[in-house]
Amino acid sequence: MHDGPIQVSKLDASFRSEVLKHKDACSLNACFSCGACTAGCPISEVFPEYSPKKLSKMVKLGMKEEVLSSRFIWYCTTCRNCEQHCPQNVKFFDILNVLKNMAAKEGHAPSPWVEQTQQVMQTGLIFPMSEALIQKRESLFLPALRADGKKAKRIIELAGLDKIKAKK
Repeated sequence: MHDGPIQVSKLDASFRSEVLKHKDACSLNACFSCGACTAGCPISEVFPEYSPKKLSKMVKLGMKEEVLSSRFIWYCTTCRNCEQHCPQNVKFFDILNVLKNMAAKEGHAPSPWVEQTQQVMQTGLIFPMSEALIQKRESLFLPALRADGKKAKRIIELAGLDKIKAKK
């Protein structure tokens, strides 16, 4: 995540507005940077440089390239602790999803994310089917999984996610 002086010439004044256009990110305006989100975040315990508070501030400042290219926007465990700790009811998980979608469309998607999307398009499943998995399901008398990604592929194509390339 960004450390050091902020270069004003690299700020994108429209980035905040671009993020706030998405209804899932509208709660960002309520954030007053108290840090309760980061204090409750299990990821920041493991990666102290990860900070929902800092990401929010970077969005508000217009640090578009730094935010969208940051590996940290992909670290969220989706536990929503940040939201439960926030006194302003900022929906940071939803804001992160907006940022991830924006980052992916600009070519900043991590390769595992792109590979998993391709897997879903092919099979409709988020994980590859192995012989061990098939046998385990049979031993538990579970029905066989149908590896048919036609409907998922259609949804992914409609959303434009099939055009996203992995970050280089």
